[in-house]
Amino acid sequence: MSLFDLTGKVALVTGATKGIGRGVVEQLAAFGARTVVSSRDGAQCEKVADELNRTYGKGAQIATGIAWDIGKREQVEPLARAADAAFGGIDILVCNAAVLPFIGNSADTPPEQFDRILLDNIHHNFRLCHAVRPGMAQRGGGSMILIGSLSGHTASPHTMAYSIAKAGIAHMARCLADELASQRIRVNCIAPGLVRTFSSRPLWENPEILASMTAGIPLGRIGEPSDIAGTVVYLASQAGSYVTGTVLMVDGGQVNLSVPSPTAAGVVSTLSGVQFN
Repeated sequence: MSLFDLTGKVALVTGATKGIGRGVVEQLAAFGARTVVSSRDGAQCEKVADELNRTYGKGAQIATGIAWDIGKREQVEPLARAADAAFGGIDILVCNAAVLPFIGNSADTPPEQFDRILLDNIHHNFRLCHAVRPGMAQRGGGSMILIGSLSGHTASPHTMAYSIAKAGIAHMARCLADELASQRIRVNCIAPGLVRTFSSRPLWENPEILASMTAGIPLGRIGEPSDIAGTVVYLASQAGSYVTGTVLMVDGGQVNLSVPSPTAAGVVSTLSGVQFN
């Protein structure tokens, strides 16, 4: 347990009230970290924080909620300051919040949506990393974990802008890792495959689509939020202390073992109209 013990560490997690982010704050708390729970919905942030306090706090406050909208750059600095003040500093940053407002033929991507996808997913996460950096460096270093996507490493024409953004997130992790290594700040990217979340529900609730998707995954199943959360704990803890500038594919072997992907048409038609954010 000592390699993974996060006692005394403080984490800021964005997009933390559902799906992957919810799984991440759960495991960070389970391994001893105090956690700032952030998403656009302040009430939900407080609700999740209250649940963590009841389950893991042992009478102490180990979580708090702070609302942040990834689409508003002017909220980046206030979030960093508030998160820093909540528990006296930030040791772990998990950039999980993302937006995917358009799915369809790449040529049909509305210009304003293309711009929004790149701006929110890349630029605003970049600003958040740098807003947290000074305090993290002052505390002797830390771990920044950027949540990318399998789609950033495969051809994904029906989510092209999002895929480009997630590819950018992966390379941003490498660049920041190089830049911040002298400050003892490690930066890594996790690239999940299909994970069982509310946003992906139209896929895994449909038996035919699910069978098609899992046929392309060597481990024969889709991911769970805990699969991603476990990887976050590894990268945030002493166990991952010699890992930086790395993209970890957490996809059941789908990319690295070269299993053919399912046809895009059925997936796209199923996801059309689903809002990811």
